[in-house]
Formats: sequence, C-alpha cells, structure tokens
Amino acid sequence: MAIEREKKYFVDETLAKNLIKSSLAKLGVIQWYLEKCPIKTDRECRIRYTIDENGNEKWIVAFKSELREDFTRIEEEHEISPANELFGELSKSPVVVKIRYFLLFKPAEVVLDEFLEIDKPYRVNIKYMAEIETEDEFEKYESVFNLRKDMSIEEFKTFTNKNIAVISQIKPEKLIEKVRKMMNLE
Repeated sequence: MAIEREKKYFVDETLAKNLIKSSLAKLGVIQWYLEKCPIKTDRECRIRYTIDENGNEKWIVAFKSELREDFTRIEEEHEISPANELFGELSKSPVVVKIRYFLLFKPAEVVLDEFLEIDKPYRVNIKYMAEIETEDEFEKYESVFNLRKDMSIEEFKTFTNKNIAVISQIKPEKLIEKVRKMMNLE
C-alpha cells in the first residue's frame, strides 16, 4: 500500500502535440471500474490492462481511497492473470481507453494521457490531461513542461478516470486490439 501525491492538468491540443514529440516512452492503457471487484474482495476496484512499446502486457487490480485536500490518496495494486469470467464483468463496467506518454520518470513521474475515442463519448469532455506525481514541489515540474492549468480539488475529482469512464458496447478483446493498433503493434 502506498500514498500517491499527484496533481492533474488541463492540456490543449498544441501543448499536447509538443509534449508527445518529447515523450520518453508510451503505454497503451485500458481501465475498467468495477463496483464489486471479483478479485480479492467485493469492494470497488480498477482493473488496468497495459501494453508497452515492446508488446509487453500487464493486468493490474487497484484499490484507491478518496482524494484528500493535500492531493494524496492511498493506493494498493496487485498484478493479476485475468480469467475468462473476468472479461464478462469488464464488458459490463465503465471503461477509459488511452495512450499514456511518459515525459519524466524520476525524480517525479510526469505523464500526458490522450483519451482515445470509443463507441460512446466519455462522461466528461476531455482529450488530453497531464499528471505530476511527486514528493517535491509541483511548480518545479509545471514550469519545465509548461503545465499552467492545474485542476482544483473539485475539478480533480470530476476528472478522475473513474468519472470519465463509460460503459462501452465494444468487447474487452476488441478494445485491446484497438490499443495494440494505436501502439503500432498490430
């Protein structure tokens, strides 16, 4: 279990394109949000599928606490091997599909998320969002990456991936194909 401290930022198309050009790595990400997690517990969870530029895939289940006023929350993650019955649960659960561009790994993690269109519009209208996760001062990294529009606590809560997610009619396997294609792996 870890405590993460992060801020989110609104990013326009022009800045996003510049940040993507200078990114160090990218990761395809699909995140489903389940009210009752079939893995480990019956509490709500996030199931995340990722694929890197070399085609390495991971499945992770995560449990997160509510965001605190100091932009921290508790996060617990475990790698899993998805069973066939999990795909049925995922098909009925809200999802976001995105490409994550890594701008910096250490001493802070700075990323830009590009939300990919699926069969339904997301619940919140957003295409790009940056995040800084650090123990340092956020301002240090905001200036380096020209991140000027940080989200308030209320906006942060509105723009969590869980609140952006929608229930898609696209099967999980097809969403994975879509991300693989966007990663130039198909």
